[in-house]
Parts: sequence; structure tokens; C-alpha cells
Amino acid sequence: MDFFAAQASARQQSRLLTLAFTLCVAAVVLALNVIVLFLLRIFTPDVDGVVHLEVPLMQWAMQHPGRVLLTTLLVGGFIGVASLYRMLQLRSGGGYVARSVGGVRVDRGTQDAQRRMLHNVVDEMALASGVPAPEVYVLENEEGINAFAAGHTPANAAIAVTRGALLRLNREQLQGVVAHEFSHILNGDMRLSIRLMGLIFGLMAVALSGRTLLRLARHADRAAVPAFVLGALVATVGQIGWWGGRLLQAWISRKREGLADASAVQFTRNPEGLKEALIRVAAMGENRRFASSSMEQVAHMLFAQGGRRMLATHPPLLARLRALDPHINEAELAARKRRVQKQWEQERIGRDAPPTATHRPPASVAVPAAAALIAATAGDPQPRHLDHAVALRRALPAPLRGSAAEPEQARAALLALVLASDPGLRDRQLEMAAGKLDAGALAAIEAALPAALTLPPLLRLPAVLQLLPSLQTLPAAERLTLRELLRELMRVDGELSVSDYAMETLVTRVLSAQLAPRDPHGRAALTDMEPQLGIVFAVLAAHGSRGADDARRAYEAGLAPLLPRHRPAYAVLESWPQLLDDALAKLATLRPAAKQLLVEGLVRTIAHDAMLAPAEAELLRTICAVLEVPLPPVLPEPQVAASA
Repeated sequence: MDFFAAQASARQQSRLLTLAFTLCVAAVVLALNVIVLFLLRIFTPDVDGVVHLEVPLMQWAMQHPGRVLLTTLLVGGFIGVASLYRMLQLRSGGGYVARSVGGVRVDRGTQDAQRRMLHNVVDEMALASGVPAPEVYVLENEEGINAFAAGHTPANAAIAVTRGALLRLNREQLQGVVAHEFSHILNGDMRLSIRLMGLIFGLMAVALSGRTLLRLARHADRAAVPAFVLGALVATVGQIGWWGGRLLQAWISRKREGLADASAVQFTRNPEGLKEALIRVAAMGENRRFASSSMEQVAHMLFAQGGRRMLATHPPLLARLRALDPHINEAELAARKRRVQKQWEQERIGRDAPPTATHRPPASVAVPAAAALIAATAGDPQPRHLDHAVALRRALPAPLRGSAAEPEQARAALLALVLASDPGLRDRQLEMAAGKLDAGALAAIEAALPAALTLPPLLRLPAVLQLLPSLQTLPAAERLTLRELLRELMRVDGELSVSDYAMETLVTRVLSAQLAPRDPHGRAALTDMEPQLGIVFAVLAAHGSRGADDARRAYEAGLAPLLPRHRPAYAVLESWPQLLDDALAKLATLRPAAKQLLVEGLVRTIAHDAMLAPAEAELLRTICAVLEVPLPPVLPEPQVAASA
């Protein structure tokens, strides 16, 4: 799966959607104009006190342009305001969407084995994908097998799974479903789905207003006949417009679901898990009704179609299964469904049992680096990345894993992880923390300190990443205080290492994600960003090279192919963290294809000696995260590892 092509496709579909929706709204506005003007013509006398029905409607409208303009503005404005209102609600992130349809957030400290297994699967895939771990929800009232991902960006995403999926899927099958949802996160489908929900709500609001007017006029006297007729016609037009919007929604959803299935198989390299999950969906009934009517608003985002509907939001299950296994036909599917239905009573749901062997973190070594190969993994994690993530999670000390259960514990673990190993410097940091935290929070930091100080360097960033979902649930004021304190603690000695910059940037980005969600990509070209490119490549070259000459060669190796004619000269930058932050904020507005070239250039600079050290890889992943280009862990290519 090509991440950059998928992002470009999502943007293209978003533009087509906007155009199609505009045409749909225009049709609704035109129809309502005709209705309102027709009623005004019938029930409103002209200036001479007579109703002139013999005058054609078009001619009458041309004689009253003010009424036509007012009606157009009122209807168009009503739809626009309703859509904007819904979109502003949805800006709160995927958690808002999940809660709005009955989702219950799953805490990391849950003692329920099935929910703990779900959290572990999600965390492993987040580590393997190079994105912040999304919030996890369970739709407790839904007995069918289903799931969805929602959010504007990976940083404020949420994954919701039905209770039926937890009860009836084992770990392998659940992994296939979660991988399918992660592909929606990486492909840019979530933002498109959120936009669909907001736009269609505007059309639905027209129908609802017509129904409201109809109910009010029904209980009034004869003078309300015009209002009754108007309500009936507005409700009809609004409903037709809503169906037009749902048609667009279903069309886009069907196209994206096939890509999500293919991406999930490519991620896990295990089509059996996804295939068995789909078979179990079929065994429960493909069109199983939802327990909550609110689920209809996210029907286009679901893993499998739910409820009977005229407009299918997903390809037929048999077609999806045949894409995974061409040998499946209707007869075999029916037989597999019967077999699953017979086995369900005795089937034991797979458990995420604790490992019996001691898990060691992967070795911290430099790896051969090929720019094109590493850039191609963006948004496209492979099974080896998932295996690596599983090993990292299991290698974390139990106290640090347990700290992710509650926001206050997660905050204490994070601050313990950034404290210096030098006792004198650490005492200064604790004094700074005492000025902003209460005694209980300081005691929690002291309790987490032994595990943090003995943590291997390679596990430091994964330990922080698994804390982020809990930290997001802190109140806004406490998140702001934590961001400020984190910045002060990391700069207590007046310096900021590359590793500390990576950690601070990732944490700050996630803590701020709910405050200012934005479009992950823009339309800028590389040639529009010469100064910013010079800053980023200069910082990378300076921190990944052994001397000035080596840094200059690294700088040219990465930047020259991007800006072959005119580019800034290499320079050693003072106060590089702030300069890098400002440059990355502008580079985030690049178009997807330009970001792909940029990532390849970054790899060429960091690995100009054909090797990529772990600290450099952390910085690369951090920069990519700010650019909304999720990069999996940089690992040796299989053939390289085999030959070593």
C-alpha cells in the first residue's frame, strides 16, 4: 500500500465529495426556492391586492428578485450552519464520535482479559505503525461483530469495537479487524468520513425542520394551512437531499473498504485472521440490526455493514472474502457459516496470556539504510514491524506498563522518564516539579523513578508512547501544566539532546491534538519551502555527522536532489529546536507527493554513510510524525538481516 498515493486519493475524493455535495445542496436550494415561491405566489396578493395565478412562476420570480435572494440565503445558510455546527462537534476527535454512539472507554488497567487483549493489540499496531496509540472503546450494547475508527488525525483517533466482536473473535481475528481499522487511520479515510457526517447532517436538518413545521401546523387552525403544506414539501425535499448525500457516502465507503482489507492483510501478512472475522460476521447475519439507532450515523465507517438498507455501504461479504481467497464460493461460505455457528458454544475466546519466557528488547544497533525503501514504509507497516512492537511492549517493566492505566500514574511515569541520571541535576528537576505539582504527584514520581532509571535507552521512547492515551484524558489545564513542566525539565541544564527533542515533540503534539485539529496535508510544493528545507536538513546533518565536512556532505546528499538549482548553503544553527519547530510547521502544508520526496531526502541525509543509528531513527520518526507521515520503526531489511 502506497501511503502517499492513498493520501492523495483521499484528498481527491474529498474534493469530488465537496463538489458533489455542493451540487446536491444547490439542487435542494433550487427545489425549496420553487416551493416557497409557489406558495408565496398562491397565498400572497400582489401590490394591486389580487393573486395573479396566470403569470408564469419564472416571470413572477423575476418580478420579485428580493424574495428569491432571501429564500436562497435562508436555505443555503441553514444547511451551511447545520453542517458547520456538526463539524465543530466532531472536531473533538474520535472519542467524541465513539461516545456519541454508546462507546465506553477501555482503561489500560482493566482486569477484563478480553478488553486487555484488545488494548494490547491496538498498542502493538500503534507502535508498529509509528502513530500515537488511539483511544479504545467498546460498544457494550452491540452484540454483532463490528468496529470503526474515527478522528481527524492519528493523534486524536479512536477505535471502537463491539461487544460481540470481543466475545466471538479470538486474538488473530481481532488483530485482522483492528488492522483493517488502522488502515483507515493511515489512509486518511477517517477525516473523509468525519466530513461526510457533517455535510450529510446539514441535509438531514432540512428534513427535520420540515417535519417540525408539519407537527406544529397539524395542531393549528386553518390559517396554518400554508405552513402545513410548506412543512410537508420541505420534509420531502430534505429527505430526498439526504438520500442523495447517503448515496455519495455509500459510494465512497465501498471504494475505501476494499483498500482497507488489502492493507490489513499486508500489515499482518495473515489473511486468515481477517477472513475468519468476515466469516463470523456472515455467520451472525450480514445485515444484523443495530441495538442503537445512533449507529446509523457511523454506518459508512464500520468494519462490516449493519442493518438492512437500500444503499450498501460495503461490498458484499462474498466479494470481500474472494478478494482474500479466490477459492471461496457461495456453497463453501454457507458450509463455513454452519461450522462456525456449531462451534460457537464451545469456542474459547483467545486470551492474551502473559509471556512465559523473558522478553528482551531488540538490540540497539545501526541498520543499513536505503532512502527509497524506508520512505516506502511510511503509512505501510509490515508484519516484522508488528513483531518488533510486540517485543518492545513485552520488554517494558511491569511498573511502567501498569502506569499507563490511569492519567495521574501516566503523568508520574512520564516525568520520571525525563529525569536525569545525575543525582544533582535530578534534584534540581524535582524542585522544579514541586513548584507545579502537589505532594501526591511528587510521591508518584518517586515511586516510578527506579524503573525509569534502569530502563534501557531503546525502550525509553516506546515507554513514553504507551502513556500518551492516558495523558490525553487529563483536563485541559493539567495538560497545559504538564507541557510547560516537561519543557522546563528537559532544558534544566540549558541543552536539549536529539532524543529529548524527539520525546518532547511527540508528547507535546499529542497533548495539543485535541486543541487544534487540522488538515494533515496542504498544497505547497518543495520549491515554496527553500528556507524551511535548509533548516531541517542542516539540523539533521549536524546531529548525525562526525564533523563539519561530513555534515556538509550529508546536507548536500539529502537536499540537492530536492532543490537541484537553488538551495540554502549549509550552516550550523544555534537554538535549533525552535527553528526546527517553525520549519516543520510550514513543511506540514506540503502536498503528499512532496512529503514522499522529503522523507526520502531526510533518510539520505541521516544515513549518508549508508547506516542509520537508533537515535537518528527516533529523530526521523519524530519529524515524520509532525508532518503527519507515520513511519514504522526502522529495521534491517529481511535480506540484509539474513546476510549479516
